Amino acid sequence: MNFKSINPKSLIVALITFSFQFGFAQTIDEKIKQRVDFQETPGIAIAIYENGKVTYYNYGVMNVQSGEPVSAKTLFEIGSITKVFTTSMAAMLSLENKLSFSDRAQKYLPAKMILPEKEGKAITIEHLATAYSGLTRMPLNFSPADAANPYIDYREDALTAFLSNCELTRDPGSQYEYSNLGMGLLGYILTRIEEKPYPKLVVERITKPLAMNETFVSGTQREKRLATGYAENMPMKAWTWDNESVLTGAGGLISNTEDMMKFMIAQLKTDNAQLSKAFQLTHTARAEAGAMKIGYGWHIQNEHIVWHNGGTGGFRSFAGFDKTKNKAVVILTNSTAGADDLGFHLLDPKLELKVLKKPIVISETILKEYVGTYEIMPTFKIEVTLEKGNLSIQATGQPKVAVYPESETKFFLKIVEAQIEFSRDANNKVEKLTLYQGGAVMPGKKVK
Repeated sequence: MNFKSINPKSLIVALITFSFQFGFAQTIDEKIKQRVDFQETPGIAIAIYENGKVTYYNYGVMNVQSGEPVSAKTLFEIGSITKVFTTSMAAMLSLENKLSFSDRAQKYLPAKMILPEKEGKAITIEHLATAYSGLTRMPLNFSPADAANPYIDYREDALTAFLSNCELTRDPGSQYEYSNLGMGLLGYILTRIEEKPYPKLVVERITKPLAMNETFVSGTQREKRLATGYAENMPMKAWTWDNESVLTGAGGLISNTEDMMKFMIAQLKTDNAQLSKAFQLTHTARAEAGAMKIGYGWHIQNEHIVWHNGGTGGFRSFAGFDKTKNKAVVILTNSTAGADDLGFHLLDPKLELKVLKKPIVISETILKEYVGTYEIMPTFKIEVTLEKGNLSIQATGQPKVAVYPESETKFFLKIVEAQIEFSRDANNKVEKLTLYQGGAVMPGKKVK
């Protein structure tokens, strides 16, 4: 190997990456802090419950512009973790004989809202709670007026129109498929049974009994401590919901690590309280979910880690616990770079962390040379653009995403495991881009 040819910056990044990958002398504190140091997220809040004690870790800022630091009281959108609140309330109603998980969901819907069936098989409450309904991930008539705040205007009339005219592609109960529509529908059913809107129902049933005073549906209370969410370094509008939004049960809550840890500790209790009994019902494995199993809302990995995550326009969240260790972890970030791997690792150190890369600084003069269109195939091109000193790529039919430099010619993506590399010709002109993803190597000539 010709060591003289190695870029010193690349060598430093490689050494840092190597040391983090193999965990040399890394404390929990360091593993968490590097998520901010490596620009994965502006801020991160974590709570760990172990040996009867809660420890909080907070790094970074809740807003890049103001520089206000993250704390255990900082509010974050928790997205799909809302789903286990929804299934928990369904479990409570089942214990009160207000519903049965074996009931047809149609039983609780307005007469004009007709759920589809397949081969004579109807969707049950259990199918909705376990993502086995056969319903699509989202209703196909979901067309928000504001894409940056997508759920607030999806109402009962739109839900009725879709469900009453859609067709299932598989029998209910035959296959796992994660569905915001299915869980949102379950939340809507609960509001009809209790004759209360979802924001009020979740407070009465879960947050008030657990003294979770900072957990509520986004948009229904003052949110002065709400962090700003970011996607590819761009601030995002908060997602909001109201009493008429019908998919709130799929992802409408905001919370902080103090409150979420109260919820997680309650999951670990095994007393005879009605709330504990309901939570225990949701943890029981009901069906296969790919390489995992699923209970009511909760996913179950390696037989003992019970977890769920969440994502919105500018936030990612993770909540998991291990009953065998009496341990729980909550992670909240204000970016779209998730930290699920960190959550699993904190629950079980044998589970590996993803390799983080720290972006380096490259002059804008060099970045400008990469701007253009690269043809991987006649029907698949990658457009490279430069905005405010940051490079982004947009593949045919896909959204624009930021890329981050790890060397002068190599860049990596944060939202997926992929890299791109630029090559020059004999005259030092940029002539080619190569995309590396999933073991595939896809070169593309610069055509524009």
